[in-house]
Amino acid sequence: MSYLLRHHPRARRLKLRVERDGALVVTAPKGVRRSEVDRFVRGQDAWITQVRHRLARQRSARDPDVCGLRPRRIELPAVGELWDVVYGRPEEKRRKEARVGSEALLRLPEDAPAEAIVSRLQDWLKRRARQKLAPWVEELAQAHGMSFSRLSFRNQKSRWGSCSSNGNLSLNARLLFCSPEACRYVLIHELVHLEHPNHSPRFWNRVAEICPDYRQHMRELKTVWHRLPDWVTAT
Repeated sequence: MSYLLRHHPRARRLKLRVERDGALVVTAPKGVRRSEVDRFVRGQDAWITQVRHRLARQRSARDPDVCGLRPRRIELPAVGELWDVVYGRPEEKRRKEARVGSEALLRLPEDAPAEAIVSRLQDWLKRRARQKLAPWVEELAQAHGMSFSRLSFRNQKSRWGSCSSNGNLSLNARLLFCSPEACRYVLIHELVHLEHPNHSPRFWNRVAEICPDYRQHMRELKTVWHRLPDWVTAT
């Protein structure tokens, strides 16, 4: 069974992840023999099959209007937005973003290749995250007496966010596809790192003080990756 092997200096044991396309990724401590990793993966065969079947069912149930590389609709639950995507001729001189009544419209060129559409959509997602989440982060920081240096938004493949030692916050634009509660938890998680730069008991106590049901939101975050539209995860 094929898999991608990644060694991590802080890994203490073998970990197996099934990607949304069914590919296997193994994270291993340094020095672990390939034969040991092979045995580990073979021992997870039943679990791998179960997860792949579940992911296949989820993919088949997804709405094609939101899932492809040229979506017709974009849903952002974290901020309660629904965007219709309209593909038109490049010479049409209209605003790229507009609101008609209660509907939000995002206009993209009709004849652009899929790669260009994906790039534009991913850039738009990062801008939208900054517009909607930056004020939220500032509000939470002020409410709990925290101060950060800079705030950036990226389309990261494996992390919801990070906090550097000099107080810079980086957040994943994919947070817009979470529920508002799960998104708020991630914002709080990274802000608390300004006070506690590790995951010590003091860190988790502070998180629980601000977000008592954070464990529930952590469980949700584990499933969001598999529901992301294809244009978000395309490279």
